[in-house]
Amino acid sequence: MPARDVLVVGVAALGFWELGARLWPSPALPPPSAVTVRAAELLGTGLLSHVLDSLARVGAGYLLASLAAVSLGVLLSLGGRPGDAVLGALNSLRPIPPIAWVPLAILWFGLGDPSAIFIVFVGAFFPILLQVAWALRSCPPAWLELAEVLGASSRLTLAEVRLPAALPRIATGLRTGLGLAWTSVVAAELVGAQSGLGYLIQSHRMLLDPEGVLVGMACIGLAGVGMDAIAARLEAAVLRRWGP
Repeated sequence: MPARDVLVVGVAALGFWELGARLWPSPALPPPSAVTVRAAELLGTGLLSHVLDSLARVGAGYLLASLAAVSLGVLLSLGGRPGDAVLGALNSLRPIPPIAWVPLAILWFGLGDPSAIFIVFVGAFFPILLQVAWALRSCPPAWLELAEVLGASSRLTLAEVRLPAALPRIATGLRTGLGLAWTSVVAAELVGAQSGLGYLIQSHRMLLDPEGVLVGMACIGLAGVGMDAIAARLEAAVLRRWGP
């Protein structure tokens, strides 16, 4: 959907929300105007630092998950039956939601950044790993046969045939992992951190401050959209440069 259409729909939705909140006022759902005023107040009391803390945790956890998942995915895709066995075992852990790992993360790492980064790692690792392994195994057989006929080594075939063919799907996996990393850090911060947007939402919930909660939610949405837009641009640039 074009950005202009998204903007029109967003403005219309906010208008209906404002009108509905004025006609049927409820302390649990304040109007957008009240949320905007609260956002301006929170900007002066550390809102930006919470956003930056969440972004820093996502950056650390996502980078570690990407490096580990891509490396392991390459190894498992070329590992034959042993690789299939390991991949199947790891796939059995994938349905466990990241928030279910929070109690263990707190026991292992305590409250704070390490546990939140671990949750981000878990959230991003599995989708990236499975996408990388699947993408590398989906290389067209004709391409592999041609490389074999030309006498290409297994290393050269991986670098010049398999990886370029798999790159679009790997890029999709990395982008999906980024979105899951962002939602994971917010879930971790709800119970296992002393800063960040998840912590901000939880603290304002306990203070019975719905405006503050909605400000935190809005920041999560805006930051997520921004990160996805940046990831989409990077994906397009990489595929133009190194794609098949």
